[in-house]
Amino acid sequence: MTETAQESKELVAFLREQVGEHLRSVLYYDDSDWDVLFVRDDVADAYDERERVNILRDMRLEAIEKSHQEDLYVHGTLNCTIRCFEDAVEMHFAHGEKSGTAVALDGEVFAVQNTFVGRCLEVMGRQ
Repeated sequence: MTETAQESKELVAFLREQVGEHLRSVLYYDDSDWDVLFVRDDVADAYDERERVNILRDMRLEAIEKSHQEDLYVHGTLNCTIRCFEDAVEMHFAHGEKSGTAVALDGEVFAVQNTFVGRCLEVMGRQ
């Protein structure tokens, strides 16, 4: 197991302690394989194999863009991409151009953990 894969497993333990039942899934991938490190039962049942493969493909494409994004913006290293949906928050930690960790949380937990996003949505009349 690579060092980043082991770190991803440690992340699962941390997230389960921090957000408990609101953790939806954690996935680690590299250029040749992927491993579902955690998935809540209702989330596992929500996706078929084709949908899982498409999501993984999207993450891999985003990881390839990591260095381009870092060059495009003068902000330093791209640590994480976050997508806030109505019911869930997807966080993608691209470790390089060929590997990464994806974390999904219930949307309500993210609002509690990071109220700034929630407040911005309220100001825009979206929450």
